[in-house]
Amino acid sequence: MTIPGSLILAATPAPPSGPLPDAQIVRQTAREVLARPEYRLDAAPDFSDAIAAFWDLVRRVLDLLHSLFDRLYDMSPLLAYGLTLALIISLVLLVGHMSWTVMTVVRGDRRSLDLLAEATRRKVDPAQLAHEADDAGARGNYILGVRLLYRACLARLEQAEEKPFRPGATNREHLNRYRSTPLYDGLNRLVSMIDLKWYGDEPCLASDFAECRDAYERISSLSRGRAHAHHA
Repeated sequence: MTIPGSLILAATPAPPSGPLPDAQIVRQTAREVLARPEYRLDAAPDFSDAIAAFWDLVRRVLDLLHSLFDRLYDMSPLLAYGLTLALIISLVLLVGHMSWTVMTVVRGDRRSLDLLAEATRRKVDPAQLAHEADDAGARGNYILGVRLLYRACLARLEQAEEKPFRPGATNREHLNRYRSTPLYDGLNRLVSMIDLKWYGDEPCLASDFAECRDAYERISSLSRGRAHAHHA
């Protein structure tokens, strides 16, 4: 801790030629110095000056409006009251417009969230996803095909279990869900391929897509067996 210079001067003993100050006087002087506002580091911020300045500005504006009203009233009382009424109506309309804008934004955000939730709940056709994956593979976009195959696998499993997965679940969380089942090997191949080829720097080749296509077929077959067992 840095000791203020004024405190050092206050607490420094007098030269040897004079009498030493009393210890109680030194302590009292130190307390008085440290009690000054510039040394109160933990003191709460004082907004009194800002509040006073704000109300002073409000008062000035009101005084100006009152002065203008008096001048207009001297010219024409009807003009003064008409202008005052127009200002009041304008203020009401402005506040109403601001309130309406805020409510519109809030309703719009809520509507967007509802649409997003509806899109999340919407059932996805795994066969359609697999078809799109084949189209992507035929165009040479193998990593897109792999990702579509993985989504198709998840859609198959959701259909088999007759319930959607938790929104926001990661690929590894889906993989861990089936760690002790025959589905794990196929899912692990797809997830690992995405990690290496999509998130990583390795290129995705036609052979990689073909391998993931076989994994999708195995998962589809196993998921149909799970669906039959679930209904039995």
